[in-house]
Amino acid sequence: MPTKRKQKPPHLAWVFCLIALMSSGDSIQGMEEMGQTVSKTIQAHQTGSPPTFDGNLAEWAGAGKVSLEGRPLAGHARRAEVSVMWDAKNLYLAFDVRSSKLQAQVREHDGDKLWEDDGVEFLVDARLDRSKKFLPEDFSYHINILNAVYDDRGTPTGEPDPKWNGAARHAVTILDDYHYIVEIAVPWSEIGLRPRLGTRLGMDFCVNGKDPATGEYDYFDWRGLKVFHDPSGFGELLLAGPRGRM
Repeated sequence: MPTKRKQKPPHLAWVFCLIALMSSGDSIQGMEEMGQTVSKTIQAHQTGSPPTFDGNLAEWAGAGKVSLEGRPLAGHARRAEVSVMWDAKNLYLAFDVRSSKLQAQVREHDGDKLWEDDGVEFLVDARLDRSKKFLPEDFSYHINILNAVYDDRGTPTGEPDPKWNGAARHAVTILDDYHYIVEIAVPWSEIGLRPRLGTRLGMDFCVNGKDPATGEYDYFDWRGLKVFHDPSGFGELLLAGPRGRM
C-alpha cells in the first residue's frame, strides 16, 4: 500500500497563519509545532465486560470517544465516532460510521486497493516514540465493510511489511446503505505491552469512502495526516480506569 495520500486543499485560516509566520520571520517548523505535532489524547476506560461484537453500541456506553468528520460525498454527510476501552487481554475499538452510499469490492486478505473500499483504518505506535519511520513496534489495519483486512507492520528500515498478518478480531455490522459499525479487539500480546493504568500509546483512526456512482474517493482521519505511516503525527491513547474512576 502506498504510504502517501492525496493532499487536501489547505484551510484558509491555515494559509493566513503561514503568511503571518513567514512575514514575522518565523520558520515553517514553528507552524508545524502549532499544528500536527500538537498532541491529542483519547482515554480508553477499563471494562469488566468485553463487548460481544454484535453491533450493539450500548455495550460501549462507558468507553472513551472521539469524533471524526469528513467532507460530504454525493451530497451525503460523512462522520464517525470511535470508542475505545480495554481489559487485561485486549484493546477494544468501535467505529460508528455514517457515510455516502456504501460500496466495497475486495474480499481477500491483503487485497489490492482494499483501502479504496468503504471501511476504517487504525494505526498503532506501541512505544509512543513518535518516529517518522514505521518501525517494528508499529502496525496498522484496514478493514472494509465486507470485513476483509489489509494489515502491515513496520520494519527496521522504516517501511511497512504487508506480509505481516495480525491477530486482531473484527466484525462489521451494516445497519443500512449509509451506516455501519466495525468492532475490533487487538490483543495486548500483539501490541507488545502489559496494560496498566497510565499506559500511553500512539494511534490514529481513519475512515475511507468512495461514491459508487462517480468513483470519487476521499478519507478523513483523527490527526489530519497526509502520510499515514508516520507515527510522529499520531495522537495519544491513555489507559484509564473505569468510567468515573481515573
